[in-house]
Amino acid sequence: MDREDRRHFFVIGSVILEVITPVFRDKLENNYTNHGVGCIKDYLNSQPVVHTLFHLRHRYMRCCKDNGNCTSNPTLPITYCQWDLLYTENPGPGQHYCYCKYTAKPVQLEDLDITLAGLILLNCCTLAPAEQHAIKMLRQYKNDYLSHNTKCGITKHEYDALWPHLTRFVLQLDPNKQDELVRIKNRPMDEPLCTKYFIDLLDVHKQLDQIRLTVQELNSTFQALSTTVHGLDISLQGIGWNMHGSFQGVNTSLQVIQTSMNKLLYYAEKGVTCTCQRENLDIQRQERKSYKLGQDIFYQIHQFTTLSTSTSHPLNKAVIIDDKHVAYIQFANYSVEIYNTDGSNVGKIPLQSWPWDITVVNNSTVAVTQPICHRVDIWDIHNTQKVKSIKISLPCFGITTINNKLVVGCKRRLLIIDPQTEKVEKTIVTEGNSLFRLCGSGDGIFYGNVSSYYLYHYSHSNNKISKVKLPSKPCDMTILQDGSVYVICGDRSVLHVSSDGEKYKEVTTKGLRTQEGFPGINYNLVQKKLIILGGNSLITVFNEC
Repeated sequence: MDREDRRHFFVIGSVILEVITPVFRDKLENNYTNHGVGCIKDYLNSQPVVHTLFHLRHRYMRCCKDNGNCTSNPTLPITYCQWDLLYTENPGPGQHYCYCKYTAKPVQLEDLDITLAGLILLNCCTLAPAEQHAIKMLRQYKNDYLSHNTKCGITKHEYDALWPHLTRFVLQLDPNKQDELVRIKNRPMDEPLCTKYFIDLLDVHKQLDQIRLTVQELNSTFQALSTTVHGLDISLQGIGWNMHGSFQGVNTSLQVIQTSMNKLLYYAEKGVTCTCQRENLDIQRQERKSYKLGQDIFYQIHQFTTLSTSTSHPLNKAVIIDDKHVAYIQFANYSVEIYNTDGSNVGKIPLQSWPWDITVVNNSTVAVTQPICHRVDIWDIHNTQKVKSIKISLPCFGITTINNKLVVGCKRRLLIIDPQTEKVEKTIVTEGNSLFRLCGSGDGIFYGNVSSYYLYHYSHSNNKISKVKLPSKPCDMTILQDGSVYVICGDRSVLHVSSDGEKYKEVTTKGLRTQEGFPGINYNLVQKKLIILGGNSLITVFNEC
């Protein structure tokens, strides 16, 4: 595909993501608000909606209520990933396994892509025939031209044939989009944004469902084969033939294969969908103009107090996960507590020893350093299961991620580790003793230590370390969209530091300065939210302006 074909893909993808998806969301919001429903979560929890969507994911199920309207669809248009985005299963066995077992998650309209928003519109909303046809055709165009297009290009003949139909159906749903369509059609090629849209629009979830089914079928086959081999072993021993050692070796091989299949299934479910967003954080930063140091970027929306209100410690820290959960490490309690951003407690992960620092790996996992154990543990916060442990040769303290690698702070050095292979890919000798807190961007790594007023910056481009002296000791830091950094200090001030680590200015945004305790700070680029950890384990949540 040449550059012009890529530009055609870019234009169509831009219309899908920037025009059609918001139009679908607006249609959905207007539909439920006109019926007196206040938010998307309440709408998804309403009996007709959850019942309808349940049968679009589950086949051959009979519900305990409204069973006259149960259906068994020949196809299941809602994928596992989409269903898991919308609903969570209620704890406890319950009397019936049907839609009454599920409760809507605190999703936002922005969480719904064009496919999922279109499915809900077509199956749960009252639409005029022309609206219904337009939505069906626009979803079909996305599937036909973008979802399975691994070449990231659309030829001129396809583009010229598609454009008038695409625009006609868009304007049928919202006549006010004419100027926006013209602007997008005439926009120049933007390679980083095109790459991002290409990844966003590929139908990864469908491929994962196919992988899941294949792996499950292979698992069943290996289990049956293992049972057969075990039965043959017993039968041959019964007639005096001792083949136990040979069959035991076969069984061991089958168990190894089965374990590998389970791992493949796990990474098929978790790895691809969970890493795709964070692989492109630097691309997202390139799309945004630089902030002016010290400007107001955030505004406070909520505060909540964690369960461990009596414990205040400099090593307690909270981070926002890509899926909006807040993970909070409790140093004295050896635990990671999981909360929603409204303050409701979701769960707790017990740890083997003191946690020192925590970072987000992807939209379901976090990595926690435990210096006494010389180890980094990666945890899945959805099922509170440990994904893996990575042994470190030295006590490990601060941790962050950069370009899908872990960056671990040890005594006088930074280790860059591939979490998949668990190998140290690079060692950076640093100033300072135990590296207390870290944060990373595409160009460098910021860090501080426990006894210094300096904020350090390691640059990848020139392999050098620079430093700037702050008026108070840095306690915690977080990277913002443009690569600049917020540093919260021992005097509870927040300093906005330039991306090269050379200049800073204090931020005076209301609510950022904590009143007491040991402060912490964390920003999530995917959610565009900032949290401040203050005294008595009080967490304040901010939205980006």
